[in-house]
Parts: sequence; C-alpha cells; structure tokens
Amino acid sequence: MKKAKLSKILAITISLSMSTAAMTGCGSTAEEESTVAEELIVDVETANPGTADLSISSNFAAKVEADSEVTVVPKTSGEVTSKNFEVGDHVNEGDLLFTIDDESAQIALSQAQASVASAKASVDSSTAAQQASQYSALETIGTMSTTEQQLANAVDSAKANVQIAANTLASASETSDYYSDKSSDSSHDKSKYKKKASKLKSIIDDYYAASSDQRSKVLQGSGYNSIDSLEAAYQSYKDKADDAGDSKDNYNLQSDTYGYNAATAEQNYYTAQEAEALAEKQQQDYQNYTKGSTIAGVQSSLASAQANVDTSKASLDQANASLSNAKLALEYTKVTAPVSGTITEINVNLHNMASSGSSAYVIQSDAKNKIVFYVAETTAENITVGNSAVVTKNGVDYDAVITSVGNTVDASKKLFKIEASTLGSSDLVNGSDVRISTITRESKNALTIPVSAVYYDGEQAFVYLNSNGIAEIRNITVGITGDRGVEVTSGLSYEDEIVTTFSSQLNEGVKLSATNTSSAKKVSSKDNKDTVEKTGEAAAKLSAGEATVSTDTISENETATEDAEAKG
Repeated sequence: MKKAKLSKILAITISLSMSTAAMTGCGSTAEEESTVAEELIVDVETANPGTADLSISSNFAAKVEADSEVTVVPKTSGEVTSKNFEVGDHVNEGDLLFTIDDESAQIALSQAQASVASAKASVDSSTAAQQASQYSALETIGTMSTTEQQLANAVDSAKANVQIAANTLASASETSDYYSDKSSDSSHDKSKYKKKASKLKSIIDDYYAASSDQRSKVLQGSGYNSIDSLEAAYQSYKDKADDAGDSKDNYNLQSDTYGYNAATAEQNYYTAQEAEALAEKQQQDYQNYTKGSTIAGVQSSLASAQANVDTSKASLDQANASLSNAKLALEYTKVTAPVSGTITEINVNLHNMASSGSSAYVIQSDAKNKIVFYVAETTAENITVGNSAVVTKNGVDYDAVITSVGNTVDASKKLFKIEASTLGSSDLVNGSDVRISTITRESKNALTIPVSAVYYDGEQAFVYLNSNGIAEIRNITVGITGDRGVEVTSGLSYEDEIVTTFSSQLNEGVKLSATNTSSAKKVSSKDNKDTVEKTGEAAAKLSAGEATVSTDTISENETATEDAEAKG
C-alpha cells in the first residue's frame, strides 16, 4: 500500500504548496480566489473497477530433512550364515542383506507338503460321493417338479375362470344399469313432454273459448302466430311424450333381460371361486405333506455328503495354511532390503545369533527429501496443501509443492510445522538450510483498482470518484495488494468510475474533465511503478526534497515479518 500512501502524501504536499502561493499573491482578494477555484477544471483519467486473482507470496527459512529412515528387523531367530554390505553401502530394494540357518525350516516345509497331498486325496473322494448323491436328488426333485407344475397350472386355470366370471358379471350388471338409467331418462322426457303438451292444450282450449276479438290476444300470449302452429306444436309434444313412453318400455325390457344375465353370471362367479379354492387346497396339501416327506429324505442324503466334503476341505485348508507358514518361515531366513537407500547401521555378525524383533540394519531411504519450515498460526491458516512453492539453495530454484500443514503448535518452536516436497529430482542434501517461497494470502475474483487510485487519511483508505463531472471522495476498505492492483472489499461497485491519475489540483468538489481508460481491469506492476516514479518527480520539484517516502511494497514488508516469525 505504500505506493498509494505516496500518492496521498504528494497530493497533500502539492495542495499545501498551492494554498501558500495563493495566500501570498500580490493584490489577490478572497473573492477572486473563489472565482478561480470555481472555474478550475482538472484533467484526469478514470476507469471502472475490474476483477483479478490476487496473491501474496512470502519467504521462509527452511531445512532439508530425510523423508524416511527404515529399521530392518528379522522375523525369525537363528544363526547368521551369511552377511552382505557394510555401513555406508548403497542397497536397492530387494537386495539380500543376510541369511539365517534354514535347516529346520526346510524339514517343516517337506512335512507340510505331504499333509497337503493327503488332504487333497480326501477331498477328491468325498466330492465324488457328493456328486452321486446330487444326481439321485435331481431325479427325485424332477418328478416332484412335474407334479408341482401340474397343480400350479390347475390353480392358474381356476383363477382365470374366476376372472372371466367376474368380468361377465360386471359387464351384465353395467349393461342392466345402463338400460335402467336410459329408462329413467325416458320417463323424465315423457313427463316433460306431457307437461308441455298439457300447457299447449290449455291455451288451445282458451283460444276456442274466447270471443273472436279476444283470440288474437290469446295467441299473442302463447308465443305462436296462429292456432294452426299452436295445435301443431301441441301434437308434436304429444307425439314426443308417446315416443318417450315407448322408449321407456323398451329400456325396461332390456334392463330386465340383462338383469337376468347378471344373476346367472353371479352364480357362475361363485362356482368359479369354489373351483379355485379346491385347486389351491390340493396344491397346499401337496406342499404341506407329500412334498415335505420327499424333500426331507433328499436333504438328509445331500447334507451327509456335504458334511463329508466340508470336513475334507477343512483338513485341506489347514494343511495349506501349515504349508504357507512353512514357506513363510523359510523366506524369513533370507532378510532383504525393504527400500533403496544407504546403510547407516548394522547390528548382526556372521555365525552369531540374530534375534527376532531386534534391529539388524538401518537404511536411510532414497525417497525424496522434504522441506520443513515453521510459521505463525495466522500464516498457517492461509497455507493450503497442494499450493505451489519455490525452494532456493545457493541461487538455484527448485519447484516444490506443499504436502502438509500442521494443525497443532510445535512444542519446542511454538509455531506451526509446514512440509513441502520438491518436484522431480534435486541435489538438496539432508540437513542443509534453504529458503522457500509460497502463497500466504490469496483472493479469487477480487474487485480490483490500481494502486495509484488509493489515498489515505490516517488509517482510512479512500478514492476519488467522477460523480457527474465532480470529484467525490469515497471511503473504502482494502484487502490484498498485488501486482495486478488493490483488492477493495467494501465501498465500491463495478459501476463506480474512479480517478486513476494523480493531479495536484485534485480535491473533493472540483470539476473534472475525465477520460475513461478502462485500465483498472488490466493494471500491472510496471504501470504502478511508473506512476509512483512520475509522481515522485513532481513532488520533488514542489517540496525541494524535504519529504522522504519509502517505496517498499506490502508484500516485501510481509516477507520480512514472516521471516522473523520463522526464525522464532
């Protein structure tokens, strides 16, 4: 942030210089100064905030350590009959280190092999007997299966007949109900038409009963134009009533007919249900009695045969286990290197006894070295396993990756232990001191502005906005400062137009002549450096070198802090 602080200091210096000059001007009045200030228009460049991924890397003092050290322990005891290699020799994984007397192990192996052969013969014999029992059982079960299928078919057929009878009953009942409904509808129609015919008959009677001069008035009230059309309508409704009556009689006949069919279908349905119940009973009797006794005999025969096979197989398994143990005991007499590396210690001697469980050889593994360093808790929280890192030794850089982040404080250092591993081969020596650099702060998709746009009033950061041609101060909260600019965590949006260039005349309320460069999204560390250098030159001319400003960046300061933490 110090570049931003520099811009702020220079702005204050320039502003004070101009104010002093204005106050000492010859013959100037306050009113004239006000007029000049109101007419002042400042040329600036502006841009909208952009988006960038920002990060800060820190350097730490670290030490190279061996990734693993392996102690070779024999798994059997006995006399050492041969011994290979000396302390300092390099061995490859699988190399024979020493041997132990194997005479008793060879005898035990021969005995175990004989027991396995005998157990295999027993398994073969019991398996053959079992196969004979299975064929006999299959023949019996086959006959039972045929009977079961016949009974099942009888049950299925009976169920199908029940369903057919149920469908017939439902169809007959539905048809009977249909014609009954149609009869009811016809009865309703007949009553409706009779009422209409009766009403028209009453009007006709009124017409003929009325005097000649009153008849037209009767027709007018009826809705008909003539007595003929009235009488025709009467006759029509009368005929419809008769037709509805005929339909009703016909539907009643149909309903009765299908009602009789439904009764017959219902009787057939009950008969089908009884047949189904009988078929199911016959099937159940077979399942519960006949089948059970037959199966019991088959199962007894098969179980006996299976028991003999299981017993013989168990004996074979036991013999094989003994054989495996005998082979393993023989292998234990040859002790090999579990890893590739350098021998650092040997604790066995030729023709002396080697003890099971005691250290015989110690091998420093060839596995990759690990880089170990320590950081404060706040820094450990921001280091992630998988982050890239760079290890430096004697001016040579080695690519590395963070492999472990400690979650507890190291008791001796009071710091958190971090481990890294170099990528590929390296010539780093165990125990040597190195430097390691890795990301300690990071922000993805951050709202970002140029460093040169940020000013400070004490601890409060702020920027100048172009608000409809007028300079406006906006307080902001800043986060990470990186090569691509300053992260703003609050106070700005992407729509705000910020002033990105320095001007000695820039103050809140002045008029602006702004050119939007849209450069805020593409700020580079070189651009920031050039801005500071140009601003420094202008300040030097005004202040005559009276002010001294540090140009250290935040990342450099944090690096120094992290180094101090790592050194404890």
